[in-house]
Amino acid sequence: MNLWEYYRLLGIRQGASEDEIRKAYRRKALEYHPDRNRSEDAQEMFIRVTEAYEYLTSHPHGRNITEEEVMRNYQAWVAYRQAEARKRAEYYARTTYAAFRKSPLFKSTSVIDGTTVFLGLGLAVAVIMMTVFGYTYRLRNATSEQDEPSVTLALVSITIGIIYLSISIIYLSAWIAQEKAKKNSKKNVSAS
Repeated sequence: MNLWEYYRLLGIRQGASEDEIRKAYRRKALEYHPDRNRSEDAQEMFIRVTEAYEYLTSHPHGRNITEEEVMRNYQAWVAYRQAEARKRAEYYARTTYAAFRKSPLFKSTSVIDGTTVFLGLGLAVAVIMMTVFGYTYRLRNATSEQDEPSVTLALVSITIGIIYLSISIIYLSAWIAQEKAKKNSKKNVSAS
């Protein structure tokens, strides 16, 4: 984010006083703190408004400074954020993988692709349909008992298809929730 996005995120005018920044941050922190706001994007919004507050209160943004000074300050902030990210990465590197998998960082990397979800649904339905169609087709066209299809094999194939369909539906619901969270996040950022 840049300087102007920080102002927008806190809902204040550019060049606001430190008191205005503090009041705006207090309102936004109360609004987005995960203990008070149970929405999926509350934690991320809390982090972003805290970042904006820390940046705006630690840099000489309110004085008449040049664009060059703003960029230099912003680059220093970026370097600071990179150093903080490295510290967190070093901490996670010292933990066990099981502990890392439970960390907020790892959990934030979960991505569900819509194409994969719909492909999985299609394949699950195809397995079930082809099993039913193939079984009934072979049953109708059997000329002897040896030509009749195996009921056990058909049941196993349908069971696999149903399990795959169930998993695909779970992923579909997670993908829908992820898409809603993205839309809400965009609405919250644009409303700020």
